Amino acid sequence: MTSGDFPEGFDRDEALTRLAVQGRLLHLAMTELSTAAASRFGLQVIDQQCAGLLNQTGPMSVGRLAELAGLTPSSVTGVVDRLERRGLLRREPDPHDRRKVVLVPLRSAEIEEAFRPLAQQFQDMYARYDDRELALLNDYLQQMTDHLRAHTATLRTQRPARQP
Repeated sequence: MTSGDFPEGFDRDEALTRLAVQGRLLHLAMTELSTAAASRFGLQVIDQQCAGLLNQTGPMSVGRLAELAGLTPSSVTGVVDRLERRGLLRREPDPHDRRKVVLVPLRSAEIEEAFRPLAQQFQDMYARYDDRELALLNDYLQQMTDHLRAHTATLRTQRPARQP
């Protein structure tokens, strides 16, 4: 079903409830995938997630990786060190600022092979949508990410709940 198709007897409240449940199920499925992939390749979950992010987005600064991964700069340093030791990234001098480094992802044939079937399934799925629908999906995911990050920041600044 595409964005213009509505089933007979469409119920907006039910659709919103289903959307919330599907969002939660997507999060759980992505968590399961990250955990399984990390275990399969001998990585920590956050290391696997950061390596995947770098491979999808390309070279970036340590600070940008920390920002996108929701990590503090000090904790991302450990991730970068471990990924560098595993041969999954290299540090290069930033061509615009010699005081900084750029993280360059390095390909792993083993990891690429493991994810190739999933990547093909995603490409097949994306082919079902026209450009307008893809723009809508991108907007939806961007807004969800922005809202989740903003709420995360709020939770981090609040006092912990009292424990009974």
